[in-house]
Amino acid sequence: MGDLVLNHVDDALNKMEPEVVQKAGRAQAEAAIRNLFDYCGRPLDSEFKHDEVGFKIYLDGRKKPMRKFYYAATTTQYPKGQCFFAIEVVPDDGNFKVTTFGPLKVVAGKLPDWLR
Repeated sequence: MGDLVLNHVDDALNKMEPEVVQKAGRAQAEAAIRNLFDYCGRPLDSEFKHDEVGFKIYLDGRKKPMRKFYYAATTTQYPKGQCFFAIEVVPDDGNFKVTTFGPLKVVAGKLPDWLR
C-alpha cells in the first residue's frame, strides 16, 4: 500500500506474485493497476482497518494460506472513508507476495463497524 501512496507502481509490481505480472506483461500489469485508480483515485495515504485470514484457491487447484488487509485512504478523488483498498497476500518462497489488489468504493448502505 505504501508503494501506491508514493505512486511507485513499479515497486508495487515487484511485490506481486510473479505469475500475475508475467501473464499480463510488466507494462500491461502497470497499466492495469493505474486503470484501477480511475475507479476511486490514487491513494494519497492509508490507514489499516481490518484483516482476515483464509485461503487462496487457484484455477489449477493449488491452495495457499492467504491474508487480506483492508485500508481506508484519502484519494485523488475522494476524502477518507469513501474509498478503501483490499490487498491479499500469500506466502511465496519464504516471502509474502500480493496476489490481488483492488479499490472498494462506498456507493450505498452501511459500512461494517471495522471499516469506520
